[in-house]
Amino acid sequence: MRPTFLLTLSALAAAALSIPAQAGEVTLSSKNPIPPPPPIEDYVGGRGLLTIQGPTGLFINPTSGTMPAGSFTAQYCFFLPNNDSDPVMAHGALLSYAVTDWLEVGGLFGAKDIDAGGDLFSGGPMVRVRLLKDEGPMPELSVGSYIFLGDEENYNAFIALFKRCEISQDGFLRSVGFHAGLRQTWIEKPGDDPSDTPVGYFGLEVELPFRFYLVGEVSTKDEDLSDETPYAFGVQWRLGGINISAAFTEPGLDFVDEPSFFFGIGTQLSF
Repeated sequence: MRPTFLLTLSALAAAALSIPAQAGEVTLSSKNPIPPPPPIEDYVGGRGLLTIQGPTGLFINPTSGTMPAGSFTAQYCFFLPNNDSDPVMAHGALLSYAVTDWLEVGGLFGAKDIDAGGDLFSGGPMVRVRLLKDEGPMPELSVGSYIFLGDEENYNAFIALFKRCEISQDGFLRSVGFHAGLRQTWIEKPGDDPSDTPVGYFGLEVELPFRFYLVGEVSTKDEDLSDETPYAFGVQWRLGGINISAAFTEPGLDFVDEPSFFFGIGTQLSF
């Protein structure tokens, strides 16, 4: 009977020792569950690249698209009026951060390199708020504002719409996007008779493989600044890690007599 008792006791002890270990494993896994993978951001909207106006968009005017939350972009551009750096060459730069996927804040910088002297430097803050996504029949809708202070001083506000029509996910022609907007500028300096005329604008983008876009836009004419109708046409390569713009544009300024070369380059990072 003694061997049987000892054998039974040993079996009970082994079972008792195994219970805490198993319970510990269950408790550990319940306290430290494997987190689900974060959702993939697949919404693009009407995001563009640095413009003559400053905020990202077409080539002249800003658009409605904001970046994914936690994204940062740094971009630079130059503009050659009449395709010559003599007597004026314009430069622009942008630093911007997406606080959320619908709120983007940043800073703008502008400079005009004038051969005769008297170079102009200015800069200031910008903000863009997306109110609606491009979903179903509703277009993307955003409002924004940006300011330049310094040698040039102006205050700007805009409202922009965007609607994308997807054609193919893997074909040569991926999508066609339509932009529209209204921009108001209040110019304080330079100029004795600054223009405060609102500007309406329309744009079209055609998406090809590798995030390569054909882009065109046209704006309403501001006769206080020029008799020419502003327009632009060119390409944007929106890879993310590197972004490139190249276009010919008539910005609607009295010292620009022909479609003139515009180029931009930058990067976008996510944190």
